[in-house]
Amino acid sequence: MDGAERIADGERREFLRWVEAEACLSRNTVAAYRRDLEDYARFLAARRRGPRRARPHDVVEYLARLRALGRAEATIARRFACLRSFHRFLAAEGLAGADPTSTLEAPRKWRTLPRVPSREQVEALLAAVPADAPRGRRDRALFEALYATGARVGELCGARVRDYHDELGLLKLHGKGSKERLVPVGRAARDAIRAHLADRSGAAADAPLVASLRGRPLTRDRVLRMLQGYAAAAGLKEAPSPHSFRHAFATHLLEGRADVRAVQELLGHASVATTQLYTHVEQDRLKGVHARYHPRA
Repeated sequence: MDGAERIADGERREFLRWVEAEACLSRNTVAAYRRDLEDYARFLAARRRGPRRARPHDVVEYLARLRALGRAEATIARRFACLRSFHRFLAAEGLAGADPTSTLEAPRKWRTLPRVPSREQVEALLAAVPADAPRGRRDRALFEALYATGARVGELCGARVRDYHDELGLLKLHGKGSKERLVPVGRAARDAIRAHLADRSGAAADAPLVASLRGRPLTRDRVLRMLQGYAAAAGLKEAPSPHSFRHAFATHLLEGRADVRAVQELLGHASVATTQLYTHVEQDRLKGVHARYHPRA
């Protein structure tokens, strides 16, 4: 590693420390920023320049390269947000003379509608989870809780026994940016969680709420593999992702005429604009109903 590369590497480390300590971003976001900056550094190195000497056309051409490689618009938008924060940090700290992103507009992020399992698909998957053994009761608690609370899978896997209040029917979730929220837990999910905890009598307050048979936290990959197995058992053509339970939670509430701002609070969205994406899903469903049944559609 030559001197310029060491400087660039040091700049990235300083920025990531700042992001983690002061911007209060999640570990997953910090890890994504680390990968983004490493890729950006390789792009600049091929042009024989470092971040301090980057120009607006370097940033534009980097984003154009991502688009040519077929990266999703959401990925490109996140990369630009990362680069903008990075270059603003360098300029603010006096490590660079100018911010090459200051005159650039953020690339448009196309809002793609999420795939949402129907109520029938969710019911079929839940029915495929057996409740006659500890493993099945654990899996049912997990999936019932995901659907009942709209939690991100990382939030639920990170929840502890002390976060669940059975007598109140509430679960405390630790979301993005160190934010916490209380969400109600429905009857079916409470029954499933009680059954799972009964199999783990004596579990400590700081133990995972939903745990492996050895008492360890579940991982996203493990949850995905579990879902794929149960989806096959339920005869579903396509296995839903863990995150699709969150989509189903929001969409099914809105189909039941829930207030969009109440759904925003339940999901932990900072902006109602994010939640309104699910109203488009509902509008698409209504358009389908209209097209199918109206005599002059």
